[in-house]
Amino acid sequence: MLKKIAVIVTTLFLALLFSFNVDAGFVLEYKSNLDLEDYSQINMDQKSLISNRITLNFPVRDKGDYSLSKEELVSPHYTYSKDVRGIYINGWVVGNERKTDNLIKEVEESNLNSIVVDLKDVTGRIIFSKNQRDISQLFENGLKELIDKAHKKGIYVIGRLAVFKDPVLANKDSKYSLKYISASDNETIINSDVWVSPYSKEVWEYNIKISEQAVKLGLDEIQFDYIRFPTLAVNSKLIIKTEENKSRTDAIVGFLKFANERLKKYNVLISADVFGLTTTAKGDLKIGQDITRLVDYVDYLSPMIYPSHYSSGFYGIDNPDSNPYDIIFESLEDAREKLGDKSYKLRPWLQDFSLRHIYTDKEVKEQIKAVKDNQISSWLLWNPRSIYTISAVKDDSKKGMEERWNLQGSELFQKR
Repeated sequence: MLKKIAVIVTTLFLALLFSFNVDAGFVLEYKSNLDLEDYSQINMDQKSLISNRITLNFPVRDKGDYSLSKEELVSPHYTYSKDVRGIYINGWVVGNERKTDNLIKEVEESNLNSIVVDLKDVTGRIIFSKNQRDISQLFENGLKELIDKAHKKGIYVIGRLAVFKDPVLANKDSKYSLKYISASDNETIINSDVWVSPYSKEVWEYNIKISEQAVKLGLDEIQFDYIRFPTLAVNSKLIIKTEENKSRTDAIVGFLKFANERLKKYNVLISADVFGLTTTAKGDLKIGQDITRLVDYVDYLSPMIYPSHYSSGFYGIDNPDSNPYDIIFESLEDAREKLGDKSYKLRPWLQDFSLRHIYTDKEVKEQIKAVKDNQISSWLLWNPRSIYTISAVKDDSKKGMEERWNLQGSELFQKR
């Protein structure tokens, strides 16, 4: 009885296959016991059917039709980068696994979806690295593990690199140092022991080699900070030595061009931090940060528009520190006017620390609202101690992680 049922079911299945009209096919040998090994392909040139043989028609396609060119695919991190809501984890905190895990948990349980971690800080120290001298053997002390841990939780990872403020490199050899001229005689050359020269191709190479070591481990984005010249007081006794026929902005743009060329093969995004005042002031603030020029060589531009850093009366506001919404809104409105159709690259740093005015849930939320009111969806929270007002980025709906990052696992961010 069971054998008859099997024959009937098989017959119906084959009849269904014959009902499709396709052009090419192959012949399979068929026997009544239906064992898998009883099927074997025979020559397509046969013109007639032999007893117990059935012709099954299937489309024949060139395997090339199914090939996927890497250039035709858009890596997921490119899409996620457009809606980044992140926090900064400094180089000391990130070395503490318990504290880092707590911050990652806070990201998971909020509307945040990204972290920014130090790769090289303003002291010149290379984070996650036991051997600071050999830049071909960096980040062996936990960076890969952190990236994988974050990716498995659907968190976008940005690596921050302080570029031209680097006392370690400046003191290693004076050839790397930024040069000052003494204002007293306009002649004496003084080597900086804190800043390296943005004109130096060797300094560029040093920082890009560090970046390359990091992005090979799976970072989604490299963020360049301190891509500028130092600020000098009005009555400073030093003058920054510049290269002939090259402005400060030329030097910074030159570095970003170089970075783009070297890092493009790694399929990583590039962003840059700039002074908050660059959104409003004309020119480059004498530090090389003209955002109308820099924007062409980054995927995202992050002005550090901390209300506490604005002086009384700016934008007509008596106390900018206690009016975060107004400062953020006005700054971004100016930036959008400056950048025009490239303003989609704006991703501001917001203040989550207190100086003269105590910052609470209210002040952080006001800043985020000002960003949204400028039709900008991405932002980053800065606290030098990496302690955040998570209540300001939480709500009952938990939209961030549960809705946007519904695919889990490191394969979500796999780019190589």
